[in-house]
Amino acid sequence: MNARKTRIRILNLQDEHCHNCKFRRDQSPKYCVEQCTIGAEMYRLGTALVSCKGKKRKNTKQKNWDELLPQIIAMLSENVPLYKIAVEIDCEVSWLRKKLKGLGIWKTKTPEETRRETQKKWDERCKQAVILREQGLTYQAICKQLG
Repeated sequence: MNARKTRIRILNLQDEHCHNCKFRRDQSPKYCVEQCTIGAEMYRLGTALVSCKGKKRKNTKQKNWDELLPQIIAMLSENVPLYKIAVEIDCEVSWLRKKLKGLGIWKTKTPEETRRETQKKWDERCKQAVILREQGLTYQAICKQLG
């Protein structure tokens, strides 16, 4: 039975049997699984639906960071965004940032540095907008062009 049919079967069992059951609110779900044949059937269908056999979770903590470090440093020197590096080495961005911070490679920007960079980008955008306006573009066209 495929996943869709299994879900429909579970919902149908609930509609037919559980809706009018007197134990539905008074007992824990454990009661239904252990004492009720319908509950046991729904549990069996549900566990078959979320079966994790054959699927192995990747453990980023066991990566060989000594081998990955030169590749990561090279990408950082090329100003590759951290999320792209994380995709490349197959790990979470937060874990990569934490690991790099622990190794002393990743330094977070201070709020002042972030403010200066944002101000610089804003000033550049404003200059571009003024140039485009002088060329005769409308404000809507400028917005489209600058993104």
